[in-house]
Amino acid sequence: MDASEILIEPSALKRALESGAILIDARKAGEFKKGHIPGAMPLSTYDSLVSDSSLENMRKFAQSMADRFSSVGVRLDRPVIVYDEHTGMRAARELWMLEYIGHRKARMLHGGLAQWQAEGGPVLDDTDIATVRPTKIPVSIASGCHVPIDEIARRAGSWNFYVIDVRDDLEWAGTDDTPCCKRRGHIPHAIHIEWTEFQENGRYKSPEKIVALLEAHGINLRQEIAAYCHRGARSANTYYALKYAGVPGARNFIGSWHEWAARADLPIA
Repeated sequence: MDASEILIEPSALKRALESGAILIDARKAGEFKKGHIPGAMPLSTYDSLVSDSSLENMRKFAQSMADRFSSVGVRLDRPVIVYDEHTGMRAARELWMLEYIGHRKARMLHGGLAQWQAEGGPVLDDTDIATVRPTKIPVSIASGCHVPIDEIARRAGSWNFYVIDVRDDLEWAGTDDTPCCKRRGHIPHAIHIEWTEFQENGRYKSPEKIVALLEAHGINLRQEIAAYCHRGARSANTYYALKYAGVPGARNFIGSWHEWAARADLPIA
């Protein structure tokens, strides 16, 4: 996948907006009014966790996400650009959601707001939000970007299927205090590479460095790779890092540890 299909540089953002692209500020609530890119609309689905990644439930989830995006004017025929403070997990999760519901013209601002400002881009601190008329988005689920929990459970440890845990060291070791999960640890056979290892200076590392990182952990890039974290945000960021590096078999486990830990029938390490 060409980088231009995933990322847009600040130097090209103004031109994209002038051509009708929709800009989404995916940062935490309250950050928008402190300063945002002109023309942006605040929206975050970060707190919409997936507790059941079965096909039937994901169809319902996709429609609910489509309705959220529609509320800020998203349509399938208009390009969408999402941004975070840097190349962050929140923007990546929104980008993944857009891909999953079938949007083919969505990208993430490489380097985020910080890169935009570093290159002289203007920032507004007003709270005026444009009024839009929502339109029903016809969802066309792109299942190729998602791996469901039952497939993880069935294939983890197989020679042709790698599972990457991109959480921090405490979460991996099961010594964190995440309140919503009664069970802690990691998925058996997973490989631990924290999501920040795929980045430097708020941007993705070069494709060559990302490939070298994966190979250093014994990952065969010709096989399938499933990334997970806690809610599918950091893993979405890693998913796009892998796509950016040209890894063809990457997918995101959107249910992530939140879903896995709630299943008492599944093992933990």
